[in-house]
Order: sequence, then structure tokens, then C-alpha cells
Amino acid sequence: MKAPRELPLYDPNLREGSWNERMVEGEYAVHSSSFDGAGFAPYCTVFGGLDEAEEFARERVAAQPAVRCTIYDHRGMIGAPLRDLRGSKYKGDGDLTPRFRRWAGSMLFFGGIILVGIDWVSDFRLSWPALIGSRLLIPGLVLLFTEAMIVMHARIDRRRAAAGGGAR
Repeated sequence: MKAPRELPLYDPNLREGSWNERMVEGEYAVHSSSFDGAGFAPYCTVFGGLDEAEEFARERVAAQPAVRCTIYDHRGMIGAPLRDLRGSKYKGDGDLTPRFRRWAGSMLFFGGIILVGIDWVSDFRLSWPALIGSRLLIPGLVLLFTEAMIVMHARIDRRRAAAGGGAR
């Protein structure tokens, strides 16, 4: 079992500047990130096995709940990470929250319907309410539809897990 080592994410002094180019097959890198000002250095910790990397990531997330640890293999960021562990206080990195999707989607969609309705009642003499309303309807509908699909997918996954068929 090899001791873990730390690799800078980018080293301009090396010919192979990317962190994953300095790894060999069978090694796994743990990247830590946080948005609460924890100030992680721009490096990753490399382990000789996936179990060791997962244990390190679990320990770090348990010790610092505002941290996210992402595990990659020697290929780097090609494809999805192997594991993504997030602490209970980790704040996402730009994801739209369900609350935002519901609130903004409802405001845009129903606001658009009201504006189109106002212009419809006036026999489209004003034209500007329908113009603006039609532009608000589509993004609102997309946000609401996205949230509905996420909720529906989560319910289906819970039912499958409860029935013992966790695999898709």
C-alpha cells in the first residue's frame, strides 16, 4: 500500500502540466472543494486504491460538512466522476434549487398567461402584453416541467428502492 501523495492541479514547470498525466493506471485522485471560504490549495490527493480514496473522502466530509470530495481515476475528468461525496452543509456550485425552479417558473408561466389574457380581452389592440407574455411562458414552462420531471424521477427511484429493485 503506497502512501497518498499530493499533486498540484497545474504545474507550469513540468512538461506534463495536468494532474492526471502524472498518475498511473490504478490510482485515484480526490479533489476537495468548498464555497464557504475553507480555502483548499489547488491540489488533489492521490491514492493507490479506490477504497483508500473513498475512506479519505468520507473522513474529510465528516470532519468538514461544507466540503465536497470528488474522486477521479487516472483518466482525469473524462466522463463523470467515480464518486461525489458532499457534506451536509455543502452549498452547490450554481445548481438551480428546487425552490427557485418552482418560484421563478410559476411567476414566469402564470405572469405570461395573465399578460396574454389581458391582451386577448382587449382584442389584441395593445399587442405589447401578448408579446411580453408569450416570451415569459416558455422559460416558465421549461422550469416547471424540469422540476416536475425531477420530482417524478425521485419518486420512481424511491419506489424501486423500496421494492428492492434499486438498479435501473
